[in-house]
Amino acid sequence: MNYYIYLIAAVLFFVGETFTMEFSLTCLGLGFCGAAVASYLGLGLWGQLGIFTIISVLFWLTIRPLALRYLYRNTKTIKTPAQNVIGKKAMVEIEINPTQNTGRVKVEGESWKATATEALAKGTPCIVEKLDGVTLFVKKIN
Repeated sequence: MNYYIYLIAAVLFFVGETFTMEFSLTCLGLGFCGAAVASYLGLGLWGQLGIFTIISVLFWLTIRPLALRYLYRNTKTIKTPAQNVIGKKAMVEIEINPTQNTGRVKVEGESWKATATEALAKGTPCIVEKLDGVTLFVKKIN
């Protein structure tokens, strides 16, 4: 097989990596680069396949975990906007009645469906304790 076909495949895998960001296509792209070198040096098809496999597996087992750890080291501290409301102060805008499952609160200008262990009147200040789907569980501030 001509080496330029391997190089085209490598470029396609590198471009594909920009959409996945998990470093697996890069490992295969590097394997194709190794196969291109083997093809250029005149190794047979089995030699090219062997070089491709060795390089891909080597990068997959060694470099990929290190790259993922480095690239995603801060992701555990990132909160979604929904998780960010936990612990914030809220104001009841529609009376919360836990038996009828009604009520809304306003948190930082956004209106949320809410429930509580006790009925809360409109205008009652409260704290967001947890989030379940799109419903906030709030507790009255004493």
